[in-house]
Amino acid sequence: MFFNSKPEIIFEGDSAYARITIIDDNGTRTMYMGDNQEAETSILIKNPLTPVFEYPGLFFLSLALRPQARNIVMLGLGGGYIPRLCQLYLPDHQLTVVEIDPLVVELASVYFDFNPGANVKVEIADGLDYLTFLRPESVDVIWHDAFDGYYIPQHLATTTFLKLTRRVLKEDGLLTQNLHRTKPAAFMDQLTITAEVFDEPSLLFYGSRSGNAVLISPNGPLDVPRGRAKLTKAAKAFGPKIGPYNLLAEIEKETAFPKVAPCL
Repeated sequence: MFFNSKPEIIFEGDSAYARITIIDDNGTRTMYMGDNQEAETSILIKNPLTPVFEYPGLFFLSLALRPQARNIVMLGLGGGYIPRLCQLYLPDHQLTVVEIDPLVVELASVYFDFNPGANVKVEIADGLDYLTFLRPESVDVIWHDAFDGYYIPQHLATTTFLKLTRRVLKEDGLLTQNLHRTKPAAFMDQLTITAEVFDEPSLLFYGSRSGNAVLISPNGPLDVPRGRAKLTKAAKAFGPKIGPYNLLAEIEKETAFPKVAPCL
């Protein structure tokens, strides 16, 4: 099948938080954020559940590490691709998506066919404000996918914010962050402050065909599967597939934690 290769802008506008552009190009629909036009969400128009980005599979891998988890908070909606998969393939998990920008919520519905459902709700709020008012030890897993068009918003990339995530996570909870190796200084700084705030060593996974990296940090000392054998066992017990993502393939992306000083 051949597609018209000429890109078509189907939406372009400014919200109170960012410039947002949605472009159809060669059978793919992508939401871009910010003046730098960084891709936030991308789907295949004819097969919208087929993966384009690889990091969602690593988010799902965090659930295999905590199979008893049921309460998830996700920071950042984008086009709603991950929440749609949760609706279809994780009906026993309750997902709350926190998105600061009402326009993003509207565009996710109009152009990416995402709408809240029985096990997925959306709160229009700032991520820091939302977590501040949660009860301590009330969340199993946090998926940190907030993005401002350049990187993680500054106020959601501080030791103060990370300490807040530890407060609201249960003792055996996990913080899962989508990071970007294409911004080396910000990437290394986020690894560094996470290691300072979280007592237990994190698991780090590098995208094999992208600049994404996913960092999974346990809140407490309870055992987290480490090493390929234990990770494989956990993934097999949980799935090993969640929709289009094979968790066994995601395990192969585990990498050693960089032993270098942060870029300044």
